Amino acid sequence: MKGGTCSLRKIDQIRDQIDQIDKKLLDLFNRRAKLAIEIGQEKSKKNESNHFHVPHREREIFERMKELNPGPLPASSVESIFREIFSATLALEKPLSIAYLGPATTFSHQAALKQFGHSAVFVPAQSLEAIFKDVEQGISDYGVVPIENSIEGVVNLTLDCFVDSPLYICDEILLGISLYYLSKNGDAKQIKKIYSHPQPLAQCRNWLNRYAPGIEQIATSSTAVAAEMASKDKHAAALAGKLAAEFYNLKIIARKIEDRSQNTTRFLVISPEKSKRAKHNKTSVMFSIRDEAGSLIKVLQMFARHDINLTKIQSRPLKNRPWEYLFYVDFQGHAEDPKIAKVLETVGRRSVFMRVLGSYPRNNKS
Repeated sequence: MKGGTCSLRKIDQIRDQIDQIDKKLLDLFNRRAKLAIEIGQEKSKKNESNHFHVPHREREIFERMKELNPGPLPASSVESIFREIFSATLALEKPLSIAYLGPATTFSHQAALKQFGHSAVFVPAQSLEAIFKDVEQGISDYGVVPIENSIEGVVNLTLDCFVDSPLYICDEILLGISLYYLSKNGDAKQIKKIYSHPQPLAQCRNWLNRYAPGIEQIATSSTAVAAEMASKDKHAAALAGKLAAEFYNLKIIARKIEDRSQNTTRFLVISPEKSKRAKHNKTSVMFSIRDEAGSLIKVLQMFARHDINLTKIQSRPLKNRPWEYLFYVDFQGHAEDPKIAKVLETVGRRSVFMRVLGSYPRNNKS
């Protein structure tokens, strides 16, 4: 009993220390917020556009904090904490408005939350075209659009939207896709039908065949719609993300049921303004070249000769021009780097059409 009393006293002492630290943190958070507001006020005097949000500055802070971090918090947790601090601070002056492919709780929504924090205003759009339009018209400050999935490949419609849009890519987001088996009461024995988007149904095929054989599978327009339908029917289940379970008050029957664990979707952040140089950069370009023998290999050789690392190349048929193709290329580096600027100038001369979609901070995992 004596040992138990000592242990409780020790726990109380540790909790007192935590309370003191929490108080100091609260004071520091508010002091930081006041300083950030002062910076915004000074910039507003100079009429600087979009003065309330400086993405490259955020990126610099993330990188510095990760380097200074002694643990035990992992780097991902440090970034998440500072992301929410930035989000809350921005909201004091003007919450960022973020357009994403809705409805709420989709993976696009999750990517937007991951990038901009919970204090931003998230605007669901019905289509990718609508996201581009909202940002172009200034209705939203930024848009979040999917560009590729590690299993399903490139989202061609996003590429099509860039052809006629003046917007730039200013950042990228990598989101691990985990799928959950959800229902209203959490009882797998009562499930008679399963709702989800066709892609998650395909990505969980082996698990469904093993643990839910014979149950009717019904395709929906999104995982969010699937979760909403399951919330209204005790005999229905949904394959969706964890956020959908929280939003629609669903119980989790099984977690992370996708057949392949390395399931990641890459999203792009689009903006009317170019991103400023970061420590590590990636550049995306689109170009169409003349239909001549060897024309594509000649362009690619220019990148190789200058030691420019291509990370992606994707072809896309040009609209209303049969057998002519548009090429989408990602490579490491910034468009203003001397050797890259030289290559892009040459590619531009040899192309029927070329557009630099943006140079932006490169995710270390991409």
